[in-house]
Amino acid sequence: MLERWVWEKDVLDRFAGDYRDRSKKIPADLLAKMEEARLATIATFYRRQLAFGTLDLVLHTEVGEGKGVDVIQRSNEVLSEVFLPVPEDTSFVTFFGHLMGYDAGYYGYAWADAIAADLATEFKKAPRKFMNQKVGMKLRSQIYAPGGSRDVEVSIRKFLGRKRSIEPFLESIGIGGK
Repeated sequence: MLERWVWEKDVLDRFAGDYRDRSKKIPADLLAKMEEARLATIATFYRRQLAFGTLDLVLHTEVGEGKGVDVIQRSNEVLSEVFLPVPEDTSFVTFFGHLMGYDAGYYGYAWADAIAADLATEFKKAPRKFMNQKVGMKLRSQIYAPGGSRDVEVSIRKFLGRKRSIEPFLESIGIGGK
């Protein structure tokens, strides 16, 4: 959620400036170009994340069922199908450190981004946007303060005043929306 603030010019202007002359701020056109670059590469990022999550699920399911799976071959197939073609004689899975103990944690990144994009809608519609103290205090009291002491869906619903939506996330990665 906090990563959303650094894409907002009003927020950046409060602390980001040229070290030689603090009055020189990041130009709006540069931020616009950075946003274009982010959107141009975001699909590759999420395909990679989904490939890793899918690989984890496939291997734990198929190996766990004792199917006698060739792990290297199967992992290369999954990565090639979901992400990018894997060069011959590649053995990515042998150095994929998150395969054990991380479970399908890669799905968590996308869900965290989806939830953050939805939470950010409250700031975007508020006066002063991300600098709105009332919404900031609501985020603190409804999301951060309860933490894991209550179901995350309850916290999200209390903050948003509604059920969460995937639409803001899709808009944030350039799919659908406006």
